[in-house]
Amino acid sequence: MDEKKYPKISVVIQCFNRAGYIAESIESVLNQGYPNLELIVIDDDSTDESFEIISRYKDKLAYLEKWPGKRTSPIYAFNRGFEKSTGEILYSLNDKNKLMPKSLFAVAEVFMQFPEVEWVTGIGLLINKDGFVTNVIPVRKDFYEHLIGFPWAIQHESTFWRRSLWERTGSKFDEEYPWAFDAGTWRKFFFEAKLYHLNTILGAYRKLPSAMSSTRKDEFYTYYAKARAEMRARCSTTQLMYAELYRICRWFKPILRNIPDRVWAALPFFNKLSHTSLAFKDLNMGTKLVMYKRNPFRTMFPW
Repeated sequence: MDEKKYPKISVVIQCFNRAGYIAESIESVLNQGYPNLELIVIDDDSTDESFEIISRYKDKLAYLEKWPGKRTSPIYAFNRGFEKSTGEILYSLNDKNKLMPKSLFAVAEVFMQFPEVEWVTGIGLLINKDGFVTNVIPVRKDFYEHLIGFPWAIQHESTFWRRSLWERTGSKFDEEYPWAFDAGTWRKFFFEAKLYHLNTILGAYRKLPSAMSSTRKDEFYTYYAKARAEMRARCSTTQLMYAELYRICRWFKPILRNIPDRVWAALPFFNKLSHTSLAFKDLNMGTKLVMYKRNPFRTMFPW
């Protein structure tokens, strides 16, 4: 494929005192070899060697800044980075996390082959402090899961979106969600565009003991509750009715998960609850993607 046809992807990395991981995060993006990349790094006034490490890559970055005066949340550095971005496709990466090889090419194929896709997420992947894969999360979450209170597992590190969607929803991460800002973002995206699920891993979240989701779990999940309440307030009566019917269906998950995707999609009521998935098929023939309706309860291999 002609490299000039690849859409520009803007990747924003925020960093604060991650000298042990920031090089790996940056290299996971640069080593993609993606030909139309805009990599932006905002150092949130680190006091360790982070900025010195980032500066080694300055010739390969579209923009680098050490921003004086540490903020209380990474959300502000991300927003500052996205203000500098010019790409058609947007992605944010925390300083301790990483992209998996060739992820940007996979994402580019999605957006090129399907113009109607405005945001897409991959399969969740967890790594430990040493970079070992510790868990793959085949559980998919979508609109109705968020409405009934199962919002996690749209992994921030595996989610990409178009600038058009970003601009329609305010062009920044909502500062009312300084933590769990992914939930604050998804709550807006859901009402503007369908979420598509790509059946591959894209990014990895490094689970550390110091993570807020572990050390301040109750506070962290209050943001998910806030996002859910705001979503439900915007919903129509019909949407809320389907959400409650979906909640009832979850009781029968051990049975329903055995229904093949093709059969599920042919059933009028169940079709309404389907996830819209994308998968690479016929790999010997190239990177052809297929779109299909997926049974949301099929949380085991194969997807």
